[in-house]
Amino acid sequence: MCPAARPSSGISPRRYRSVNDQKVPVAREQEVPPGASRLLNVDGKEVALFNVEGRYYAIGNKCSHRSGPLVRGRVETVPVAPPEVGPGLPAGQATVVAVRCPVHGWLFDLSTGACLTRPSASIPTYPVTCEDGQVCLGSQQGQAAGPSMPVAPSA
Repeated sequence: MCPAARPSSGISPRRYRSVNDQKVPVAREQEVPPGASRLLNVDGKEVALFNVEGRYYAIGNKCSHRSGPLVRGRVETVPVAPPEVGPGLPAGQATVVAVRCPVHGWLFDLSTGACLTRPSASIPTYPVTCEDGQVCLGSQQGQAAGPSMPVAPSA
């Protein structure tokens, strides 16, 4: 894990192009400190980059509900109910790091892109690595595999 990012200021995203599915350096680690996010444009796609306690995540920037800007969302640790246990699991048994859309509050798992609000509404994720002080984004996007885990009920 490595440190990194600045909050988005509403300014146009930095633009990057990948070449032959190579990793693209998108920021220096010190430019994206823990707790920050940054809006990027990679190959014409808006990507939200987050640094959560020194770990980087990159997801599609548009909420699948009403296209809200996820880069402006609040990052939260959310209790979830693992599928093998079911939705009756007490809160706090299992958690994921998620971003809450600032428009209507939908939650997205930053690791998988799975929508915790509506399982059929996942968003793409992008691999992130840190190399020689640079935060690099892979151009190969992924999609959440299968439905997400439901959010656990409050205790």
